[in-house]
Amino acid sequence: MNNEPINNDQSQTRGDYRIFVGAFPTGDLAERIQALRQRHDAVTARITAPHVTLAGTYWRNGPAALENEAETLACLRAIQNQIQPFELVLGGIGSFLPRTRVIYLEVEPTADLLAARKVLLKALGPDKHRRFVPHLTLALCLGRQETHSLLAQLRHSEWHLGRWSIPIDHLWFMQRGPDDSAWRYIQRIDLAGAGGKL
Repeated sequence: MNNEPINNDQSQTRGDYRIFVGAFPTGDLAERIQALRQRHDAVTARITAPHVTLAGTYWRNGPAALENEAETLACLRAIQNQIQPFELVLGGIGSFLPRTRVIYLEVEPTADLLAARKVLLKALGPDKHRRFVPHLTLALCLGRQETHSLLAQLRHSEWHLGRWSIPIDHLWFMQRGPDDSAWRYIQRIDLAGAGGKL
């Protein structure tokens, strides 16, 4: 197989669609995080489930069809056993203010998480992040005053003071076209020793 990374055209022309690869927590904690998102920013909660993006987003040309991602899926199939299961370590409230009105749950950039990202980028090519800050988005569709108010509130909550660890043994390849109201699950990617194949 060609070991060159996929050429990801990141031009954001009309009709393009987007993809990313992310880690999606499951279980009680994920349900609590989603309930928090639904309470404070229902729009963001509808767009995608709680997750941490590891590679992406990437822009693609043409229709958002599965067959257009055959090369990407082949790359992911080739590297999935190079990515070891890892722990998502969550806790602390951060934001990207004033650049964007994003409030997020902080994610510790552990060696294993960064190693997973490195393997993905080697296969898929560079993404949009010049400086990678792993995070789990809680809100991004609020007004400026609402964002500041929620940020202050959450920094006095258990979400800022607590720490949680969630095992990750698979990732998801996601796709969203211009007419999609939410991101779509395209392919589960089982990690080394997890027992599955693409």
